[in-house]
Amino acid sequence: MIRGAAATASDAFAASAARAALESSGSAIDAIIAGFFAAAGEQPDVLLAPTVALAAGVGVGARAFDGRAIQPGRGAPRPRGFVDGQSVPEAARVAVPRSLGMLVLLHGYLGRARLRELVRAGVAAAERAGASGRAELLREVGSLGAIALRSRDVERALLAVGGPVAGGTLTAEDLAEAVPAEVEAASTTIAEGATALQAPWPVGDLVRPADAIVACDGWGTVAALAYARTDDGITVPELDIVLGRDAVPVRRGITRLAPGTPLPAAAPIAILQRSAFAAAIAVTGRPKLDVTALGALLRGNALEAALHDVRTQLSADGALAVLRDDRDARAVNLAAGFMAGARTPPAEG
Repeated sequence: MIRGAAATASDAFAASAARAALESSGSAIDAIIAGFFAAAGEQPDVLLAPTVALAAGVGVGARAFDGRAIQPGRGAPRPRGFVDGQSVPEAARVAVPRSLGMLVLLHGYLGRARLRELVRAGVAAAERAGASGRAELLREVGSLGAIALRSRDVERALLAVGGPVAGGTLTAEDLAEAVPAEVEAASTTIAEGATALQAPWPVGDLVRPADAIVACDGWGTVAALAYARTDDGITVPELDIVLGRDAVPVRRGITRLAPGTPLPAAAPIAILQRSAFAAAIAVTGRPKLDVTALGALLRGNALEAALHDVRTQLSADGALAVLRDDRDARAVNLAAGFMAGARTPPAEG
């Protein structure tokens, strides 16, 4: 069995944590989760950001994991709605986060390390940044998983910025019932014997772009994760985090978006498979990835050159990929301008 593994990310700190997870005998699933939590410790707008993941391989199948935010308002009466020209409060744009639930669900698919181990880099990063609230929340996630959002202090902090008193529609019931989804990935044939896997829901062109993490391991799994950061978010001071403006405010005279509806989020990731060849690919600066451009990775060119072609075709800011075949595993990150070589975890036992 091939023992080679590789990982990279659009964020250098996330890339380092992902590779460290592999070097500690973690799986590709562990790598992308560790990378996410590392980025979440370093930056305040990551932890509860809309998040999407793909995983494929032995024992996994071809799965898409939905951690998009959802429209709030469960268990609350319909608000009167804002009239045209009326100022919409920030709270009305606070959505229900599902990133943590999705990561816990994803971890159940061939995650090998304990969750508390995967949050360590993020906790350390938050402490270095002086974000004690964020560090403590990450610790609670490592111990409790997604239930951490339902602790009294965390719930109170989120409702204070997004609940009815602040002018929003976020409720405790929203936080308690924010269940992520896991479905069969959409498969597209792009060449003879070659298929590309993507999230099966529409993305749209108006959502903000996302950062990404990609990884493969020696057990035959490839995985990719995208998370949509924000430059203009809503601060939760007690938790030292920032929320995106993802919810759709209720407007008078316009049909209300039903509570629980998933909100659009970027998903510029894909997994390419052909025989013994598999690759996880992501682009940055674009909300989605057009898989018709991935044929460049099947032509036998060097991975760097093929990935450059993909980036050029899609007019993306950057592109990153991990690839494994019957010889080795390797990673390329054009956005960061470096190449991460093969990583070989120790044999089991």
